Amino acid sequence: MQTFFAWLDRITNLLAVLAGIYLVWIFLAIVFQVIARSVFLYGSSHIFTFIEYGLLYITMAGAPWLVREKGHVYIELLTAAVPNNVRPTMSRIVVAIVVLVCAIIAYYGVEVTLRAIARDEVDMRSLDMPRWLLMISMPICFGLMALQYLRFVIGPMPLHTGEAGLHE
Repeated sequence: MQTFFAWLDRITNLLAVLAGIYLVWIFLAIVFQVIARSVFLYGSSHIFTFIEYGLLYITMAGAPWLVREKGHVYIELLTAAVPNNVRPTMSRIVVAIVVLVCAIIAYYGVEVTLRAIARDEVDMRSLDMPRWLLMISMPICFGLMALQYLRFVIGPMPLHTGEAGLHE
């Protein structure tokens, strides 16, 4: 299991780095657009398409890393109110439900992606792109999020600490 989670961490880190690189590319593309429109009086309409895709890719690619680092927003109001001996079990039950939700979303993401491939669907914007390129990030990253959350269900440390408001 240790080897599995080591590989999961490598994939998660790679996706987080790619999300960061894409974020830098978006920044540079916006700067280019502003300069091109100011100096040459025209820019590339395709850049906006890649920026729109990038916003989804960045969100999806960074999400598994956020789960691992406990960076997602979650509320510890209830876990802070329960006794210390109940908290880990309660946390694991809540996170198990989250694993199930992520797995369901990943499953339907695969279904939608495969349907887009089978139907040869195209996302028509300034640049026509296969729709599966937009959809593929969802099943992959929701699947990775389910696996990262699973770490808090079967691992030694639960997600919730009961220290509501102490880290702000």
